[in-house]
Amino acid sequence: MTQLLSLNQLNTQPVSQITLGMILVSLGFALLQAAVMFGTFRKMHTKMSYDENYNIMLVMLAIVSTILMQLIQTNVALSLGMLGSLSLVRFRTNIKDPRDIGFVFWAMGIGLASASHAFLLGFLGTALLAGLMIWSSKNHVAADAMLIVVRGSQADAENITTTVAYYSNTSRVKAHNLLANSFELVYEVKVSEERQVSLAEKLKDLDGVDTVNVLAPSAEMA
Repeated sequence: MTQLLSLNQLNTQPVSQITLGMILVSLGFALLQAAVMFGTFRKMHTKMSYDENYNIMLVMLAIVSTILMQLIQTNVALSLGMLGSLSLVRFRTNIKDPRDIGFVFWAMGIGLASASHAFLLGFLGTALLAGLMIWSSKNHVAADAMLIVVRGSQADAENITTTVAYYSNTSRVKAHNLLANSFELVYEVKVSEERQVSLAEKLKDLDGVDTVNVLAPSAEMA
């Protein structure tokens, strides 16, 4: 009975104790950190792997988590009810990159730090995560293998292979299909994003080549 009375006393604390100034400061700080997270997510992904909708969702999650924490931090009963409601939610989004899961927790951490006014901790955490993710993404992006599909008729396959090898230090033939009047060559190459366009244009200019397609890695196409 004593515990119930104590809980009831905590429940009578009004949410209106949160002033307008506190709300604006919390939301402003959350928006600032979310902008850093948005730029980090964009920076660490290539054009083919970048999902703008997912990135916008992360910003929304940071803002929403800030609002929810502001609502429940002065009301124990409301916080318990909120946890019960959130336990019913099931997320079935297909995560292509395991690092994207970390961004979800980053967005929630932004909300927690902003609502509790732990500005120094939130700023240091956001700066550390942004630097770490951008630094680690350089090697990750550079190591992504692309698929180059070359189609045409009566072309010199050796000349195509030589051109691919010139632009990529690491390349291998994945498929070689020969038809009566046409051919199809599929190469797996590791080449920077800037050189992809040059490679595609060079292959397209070769005699007998009709089309050149650059495809994302299989992990990104799943």
